[in-house]
Amino acid sequence: MSGPVTSQAAARSTSKFQSKWALVIAGVKDLSRPAEKLSVSQNLALAATGFIWVRYSLVITPINYSLAAVNFCVGATGLGQLYRIWDYRRNYPAEAAAKDKIAVAAAATA
Repeated sequence: MSGPVTSQAAARSTSKFQSKWALVIAGVKDLSRPAEKLSVSQNLALAATGFIWVRYSLVITPINYSLAAVNFCVGATGLGQLYRIWDYRRNYPAEAAAKDKIAVAAAATA
């Protein structure tokens, strides 16, 4: 069989699509992690990448709504986690500052 479902391009596209849903699932699973253990840079990258790819998915021909949907979920998950980090740092500034100083000191010695 050499139909579109069995072609290599379709297989690569499907695996990329499934791996993007894995990013969403991992982000949702991170909701159970304490906000002080979340990474700003990682979640900023997830949010930016997700929303950039949403835009790309809507300007290519043919428009790929399923790719736009999964990337919107990736971006929304990253944005939600960034909100949790911001809220934690706003409500507990002393603890957040102490953890930041420890992280900076550890990075300087490495």
